[in-house]
Amino acid sequence: MASLEKSGLEIVAKLMSISARTAPKSGGIDHVHIMVASSSKQKSIAGMMKKVAEQICQKLPNSKLGNAIKEDWESDASSIIESGLLVLIGVEGRKAIGLNCGGCGFSTCSEMLKHRRISLTEHSLIGPYCIFKVMDLSIASASAVKTAMEHNVDNRMMYKAGVAALKLGILNPCDLIMGIPLSATGKNIYFDRTDKLDAWKVIKSNKNNKEP
Repeated sequence: MASLEKSGLEIVAKLMSISARTAPKSGGIDHVHIMVASSSKQKSIAGMMKKVAEQICQKLPNSKLGNAIKEDWESDASSIIESGLLVLIGVEGRKAIGLNCGGCGFSTCSEMLKHRRISLTEHSLIGPYCIFKVMDLSIASASAVKTAMEHNVDNRMMYKAGVAALKLGILNPCDLIMGIPLSATGKNIYFDRTDKLDAWKVIKSNKNNKEP
């Protein structure tokens, strides 16, 4: 990437950080964390995404669904590698707000906090989370993406990049992270990816994510 475009992305990434920081937070309590990943962290995240893809395929051997999910992860990993920058926005998802709203799936906040946390080795995310913290992350990420769009920077929200960052221990103490890769090229690198489109045809056609 040309140095002119690269320096522009760095400026926009900083503006995105401001947008995420000033986005409304539930109860005015801010548990959102923001990072512009270094080049080495960006490569490590892409590598971990490919590793997760292999693990998924091993769990579903000789499976059309497993191969499709693997291809989907690998496509996003390649996009991370091709991106000029990667912004990470995370939240401390188990900082319960105390309203006992039931949005987490439990009748009280204390019940949710007593529930055994899901291991990253068992699943992609490590909830359960407070629904208000999930909303805080959503609003912060959307605010950041809006800023990128206003400055004509191609971007994509990728939960897979966030999962990889969690597995690598990046952006502690967050337990829920969204990755937002940025690009400034003549063609948007995040769309018209035939490998991803083909993978999702298989995933969507597989009712309830079970092999027929």
